[in-house]
Amino acid sequence: MFTETLQTAVESILMMVLTLVIPALVAYGMKKVNDFVKVKVKASNSEYVRNMFEHIGDTIESVVNQTTQTYVKELKDLETFDLGEQRMALQITKEKLAHMINAESVALIEMLHGDAGKWIETQVESIIAKQKNIKTLVVND
Repeated sequence: MFTETLQTAVESILMMVLTLVIPALVAYGMKKVNDFVKVKVKASNSEYVRNMFEHIGDTIESVVNQTTQTYVKELKDLETFDLGEQRMALQITKEKLAHMINAESVALIEMLHGDAGKWIETQVESIIAKQKNIKTLVVND
């Protein structure tokens, strides 16, 4: 009888502990799974964003180089590349980019940087400045 009472008491305590511990373990496990998924999603989104901006940057650089080779170089050779022509070269570049950068890329730029047009123009100007620095280095060497 004592053994049965002890066994019943142990079973009751065990059931009470399991009733408290199992939900806590499940909740903890679910939190760990959710954290793991969030990290993976964030990493994949970061990789996606990084790849998209790499592609956008390559596109901008390509168009700037194309404008430089097809429009700017000829005018510089003729020594007629003035401020008005610089503005025209920028406008030509922006028009080409408008046809090459898709809506998804524009939405991503706007989400992360605000005004896509201003951001793209800043990138174009940055690439042009780099081109000028490279040409200065080559001439000075």
